[in-house]
Amino acid sequence: MEPELGLGIVKQIDNRFVEIHFPASECEYKYAIASAPLKRVEFRAGDTVKSRDGKSFTIKSTSDEDGIIIYQGENVELPESELNDFLSFTTPLDRLMNGFIDKNRDFNLRYRSLINQYQTRKSAIRGFIGGRIDLIPHQLYVVHEVASLPIPRVLLSDETGLGKTIEVCLVLHRLLINGRINRVLILVPHSLVHQWFVELLRRFNLIFRIFDEEYCESFESSNPATNPFLDDQLGLCNIDFLTTHPKRTKQAIAAGWDMLVIDEAHHLTEKSPEYDLAKKLSAVSKGLMLLTATPEQLGHRSHFARLHLLDPARYPDFNLFEREENLYQEVTIIANKLVESGKLNKSEYQKLTILSPQYFAKAGESFAVDLQKKADFRNQVIEDLLDRHGTGRAVYRNTRATMTGFPKREALLIPLQANDESPEYQRNEFEADQDFNQKKIKYNYSNDPRINWLVQFLKKQKYKKVLLICHSIEKVKAIEEALRSQVNVNIAIFHEELTLIRRDRNASWFAEKNGAQILVCSEIGSEGRNFQFSHHLVLFDLPLDPELLEQRIGRLDRIGQKETIFIYVPYFTGREYEILARWYHEGLNAFEENVPGVYQIFQNVSGELKELIVNKQSSRFEKFLQETRKQKSGIAQKLKKGRDRLLELNSFRPKIAENLIREIKTVDRKRALEKFMLDVFSLYGIRHDAIFDRTYKLKLSLLSNPEFPLPVLKHDDLTVTFDRTTALSHEYIEFLTWDHPMVIGVMDLILGSEKGNCTVAVWPDEETQEILLEAIFVLECVAPKSLYVDRFLPPTPVRVVVNHLLQDCRETHPVEVLAKHLQKSKEMRVLDNPEVRQELIPKMLNQCKKLAEKNVPGIIKDGLHLMDASLAKEVARLVELRKVNKNIKQEEISICEKEIDALREAILSARLRLDALRFITRGKL
Repeated sequence: MEPELGLGIVKQIDNRFVEIHFPASECEYKYAIASAPLKRVEFRAGDTVKSRDGKSFTIKSTSDEDGIIIYQGENVELPESELNDFLSFTTPLDRLMNGFIDKNRDFNLRYRSLINQYQTRKSAIRGFIGGRIDLIPHQLYVVHEVASLPIPRVLLSDETGLGKTIEVCLVLHRLLINGRINRVLILVPHSLVHQWFVELLRRFNLIFRIFDEEYCESFESSNPATNPFLDDQLGLCNIDFLTTHPKRTKQAIAAGWDMLVIDEAHHLTEKSPEYDLAKKLSAVSKGLMLLTATPEQLGHRSHFARLHLLDPARYPDFNLFEREENLYQEVTIIANKLVESGKLNKSEYQKLTILSPQYFAKAGESFAVDLQKKADFRNQVIEDLLDRHGTGRAVYRNTRATMTGFPKREALLIPLQANDESPEYQRNEFEADQDFNQKKIKYNYSNDPRINWLVQFLKKQKYKKVLLICHSIEKVKAIEEALRSQVNVNIAIFHEELTLIRRDRNASWFAEKNGAQILVCSEIGSEGRNFQFSHHLVLFDLPLDPELLEQRIGRLDRIGQKETIFIYVPYFTGREYEILARWYHEGLNAFEENVPGVYQIFQNVSGELKELIVNKQSSRFEKFLQETRKQKSGIAQKLKKGRDRLLELNSFRPKIAENLIREIKTVDRKRALEKFMLDVFSLYGIRHDAIFDRTYKLKLSLLSNPEFPLPVLKHDDLTVTFDRTTALSHEYIEFLTWDHPMVIGVMDLILGSEKGNCTVAVWPDEETQEILLEAIFVLECVAPKSLYVDRFLPPTPVRVVVNHLLQDCRETHPVEVLAKHLQKSKEMRVLDNPEVRQELIPKMLNQCKKLAEKNVPGIIKDGLHLMDASLAKEVARLVELRKVNKNIKQEEISICEKEIDALREAILSARLRLDALRFITRGKL
């Protein structure tokens, strides 16, 4: 499937799998025997081969010794296991000589696949375009910066609602698709496991194994001596599962990882089991990404502890860290004034001349005036401060204060009078919602005032989309049953007992203009889904955790939402939910605004809040609300005072983000992928019917190849789109991009097989008689995938055409001309001519190779130039920056230097491989 890996050697075989070692690219692959995309390499007498020590010879004869082929030449014998790992193969020539001919359309599609593969692998936005996401500038900038680091070990601390999960998933997607990482472990709280699994699969086509005790025990029952964490490359795990199972902890650590991700990292406290686990795992993982919305100002010691996980050598001591932070504070004050065009005082001005001596030396006495009056000059100085003195290489933080595009939120609390049901039932309902106990409660909403209010609301808001979120599956079912008995509207449900496909379809039905009016969700509806097209949210109950409340509201409150969001909170007066609703609304104002630092506020008051709810002590409640408001105000002031503008500026540079978005949109608009995939569908017997613009329904009943890479969980009819907007509003539709596994898999399927690599054609022509040979070579580097050499020199198609006079015909016979004139050949008697087969074709192919080789130095030179411009320049910059910024690590520079050396060696050793041949006769039929 991947000839650029070089020659492979069978390492191990069992009843189901074969394991192949590829020495040239330093990797091993395991294939299912039934479908292994492998062919044994066998050379014949007359072929030229090369040994591992670089010596070439022409084969005179072959023999077989215990299943091993021995190649004999002039005074030399070479077992096939000693063949050079970088050997090229001439399979197309062998097929041509033996009459194994493909159709012209297959040859054309193969060449298009090579061109497409070359362009996508070289693209600077590879890994960016494949996500089913809105193109939000600050998210794309963070991903661009993090994924560009040699070893990403970063803390992502965007405020709640700004998309940290999307950022991390997109970083993983980009690094995985480019081959820079292979093994990933994600640790999250129990309540977020499903959200992460769905986000990774639905938005990025990444399938992660959920590790829990049930799976591990099941795995060990059939593989008792094997570590279950080694069986899958991509793992997702509840962090509490590992901290409470020492055996699993040891196995996870022993497995080793390329990237470790820990969500809700603000819950990691020093000397806790979770922190100890994170420390041990981060030590055996090359990369590390920590996610937290809690600002560093809300716990300096814990912030240092997280930085220590990222880089123990850079952050070894808390006292040293505090001293450095004090120095950064001076820079931050100056940066804040410059950003706000404020005037520096004398000491700040003197400090700036020391921090930015190159600008002061250039401007001289006009330095102060230029800072005030010349915006471009001031911005250059700010950029220099970011580069030389910022703290942002390890930490990224975007806040709502610096973002635009958020909607207004309006809360409507609906106090209702309870029926005659016992207060005990309502208390049991509240405790079940908060998981205070495990008692089963049977919900009956047939005469519930909340349902009565909701029915009237739906009738009034007849054409509005309404999202309702409640705590559990049982409540979803009871609410649905009560609504169906009282109102005639389309109702969709969404809960964890439904399959992923059914959830997607229900959500899509809700999104349709004439689809469901209301979507009734359990708590998983608040996890990662985008219901931005709806502007009405009903909170049938409330979570005790304010972060979870913000998650619920975040389904509608998203960047780009242009409508006011209306949040409805029906509750019974005098009962538990009245206290909780009023605390959220009157104490925190959490329904109408995102509350920075809410996690710490909740930690401070949660005990008293629970007591007030349980005992309903209204006399103390007003004082409690005042205390909450006071804490909120104090934390807001603390955050404002400690606001790090250098960090914020370094976390989002609009120009870079704008360029990325422009490139992605350009690729999205182009129809090349759509045309290519429609031709592929036709080739493999997949019928496709357009249902609306750039969207097709596929019929798979006549699919001709069982190895065709269909999406996961898709078995019958499949709907695909090439339009991002359609994909975002219809999540059950597969979004095809150049990054999609189906598209990548299709190109691998075509190029990894012989399909289209040898064909013959005729060119009817009354005036010209000639024989043409069109050869497609691929210049490729054999290198470890982690080196990511594709960005500078991906497998590069080199097309050559010669005639029977050995003349170069590329300019007179371009692809477009041949596509216009060539026809299918009914017979090729000319190939039966021994002179043509044994003399002419070898000469023509040899000339093709010579002409192709003339292109190689220029292609290699371009690859080296691109690498030097990208990496060598960056290394020089980092060396200078390290003199003034200790966040630039020597290890980082050394890795870049070693990477440049390895890339240069790989690019210089690029070799040509013959991929396809087309033999053409031109003249009278």
